[in-house]
Amino acid sequence: MRRILILLLSALLLLVLAELAFRFVFGFIFPSHHGNKLLAELTGRVLSDSGPIEGAIVRYQGDSQHVLTHADGAFALPAGFGHVTAWKDGYFIAGISADVRPLQIRLRKLPDTDNDGYSWIDPAPHPEQTHNCGNCHPQIYDQWKSSGHARSATNRRFRNLYEGTDWQGRPNVGWSLLKEHPDGAGVCAACHAPTAKPSAELGYDMRQMVKSDSGLSGVHCDYCHKIAGPDEGEVGLTHGRYGLKLLRPKQGQLFFGPLDDVDRDEDTYSAFQRDSRYCASCHEGTVFGVPVYTTYSEWLASPARQRGQQCQHCHMAPTGQMTNIAPGHGGIDRDPARLGNHRFFVDSQLDMLRRCLKLKIETQPDGDKQRVAVSIQTDGVGHRVPTGFVDRHLVLVVAARDEADNELQPLAGPHLPKIAGDVRGQPGRLYAKLLKDFNGQSPVPFWRADSRPEDTRLLPGQTDVATWLFPAAVQRVRARVLYRKFWPKVAEAKGWPENEMEVQKVEVQIRNKP
Repeated sequence: MRRILILLLSALLLLVLAELAFRFVFGFIFPSHHGNKLLAELTGRVLSDSGPIEGAIVRYQGDSQHVLTHADGAFALPAGFGHVTAWKDGYFIAGISADVRPLQIRLRKLPDTDNDGYSWIDPAPHPEQTHNCGNCHPQIYDQWKSSGHARSATNRRFRNLYEGTDWQGRPNVGWSLLKEHPDGAGVCAACHAPTAKPSAELGYDMRQMVKSDSGLSGVHCDYCHKIAGPDEGEVGLTHGRYGLKLLRPKQGQLFFGPLDDVDRDEDTYSAFQRDSRYCASCHEGTVFGVPVYTTYSEWLASPARQRGQQCQHCHMAPTGQMTNIAPGHGGIDRDPARLGNHRFFVDSQLDMLRRCLKLKIETQPDGDKQRVAVSIQTDGVGHRVPTGFVDRHLVLVVAARDEADNELQPLAGPHLPKIAGDVRGQPGRLYAKLLKDFNGQSPVPFWRADSRPEDTRLLPGQTDVATWLFPAAVQRVRARVLYRKFWPKVAEAKGWPENEMEVQKVEVQIRNKP
């Protein structure tokens, strides 16, 4: 009897080991049991209130592989355990346990019209507000909170230019959109505060509209995840919220996102979330006839676009540190390479600038002089450098010294113009989109500028080379690339701190003397 019992236990153990081996060999393809029958595949149907749905995407939640439903709504997945989800364009995502029989997933249609009376959700975590984004998505919220999008309506430099104040809030200092061009008061809000309702009663003053927006400001989570697609307006002439189609529900909730298997009954997938056109309404803008923001058109002409790389490829590149977008709130562990970074700069803006610029110095004798060539190459960037707001610029500064450490002036080569501020007159190059007024004066704000700026910014995937001739006594040469947020004259008048960052620096000793 004891021997029979041992044989039975051994047989049972062999069956268990065989099943474990099967699971190991086939990876995610785990066999599913229905009663006592081992299934080779998992079958089911996707339906709506009006009947079967053809072409729906079906997958095990979190799996990279999917299948499509047939005309009768039927699908077949490799046998497995867990949760099965389905989605099709125009529907909410839905899901069901793989153990349910019959396995039928019912999809619910999205609303037909946008609800203009919708109340926006505050992104900040709050224990009494169940939908607040930060409650369930703490890592994403922390990334967004440190981004420029979170500060788009409150950024002090932006507000100083808008209202004519300085860093300390003193009025009537330097450039002022409201004072010089009051008819343009509401233009900025379309991008900087897209959920603030335009109000003639408030004079379209963005500051007052933001105050009336229940404390919400900036480009926040709920706004971005209510974008259904592009609107019909022309890119560059239709700004911010006016260039995007929103879909806000009258009842319940609706969020557009980049994952097609989030089945909380209030989510839907949107390929548009990973499309550069998604960014274009705010990052391409001709304002008062002046091309102020041209990042999207720069991308359209770039090698990155030809390679199929979208804006999100760089600016939402995963950090590799986040594996669950809603830990403890129904989220599942996912491949960290599929979860986007919501800071929009991997590490920081300075780090991204440093990665995309390569600086090099080459020297050679030229008769009894020394020829110095400095090259800047842009690499891994999908637009001009710098891009974004029109006043951003790069300054290449070159300095040469002799054996006694005396600074030497070049005998030939470009010098920095007056607009470069404290480095004017020094050997170097300016890379900028330089706005001038109708009298040829610069710098000027875009609302006073001629519509034809002089653009010397670096092109993506190309190399710019500048050459100088120095006296034979030169012993070493140093080149620096400085990034400036605004023109020095403007920054000084407004009292703005930290206007300049050193992006690259290279120094060489001269060995091949004349």
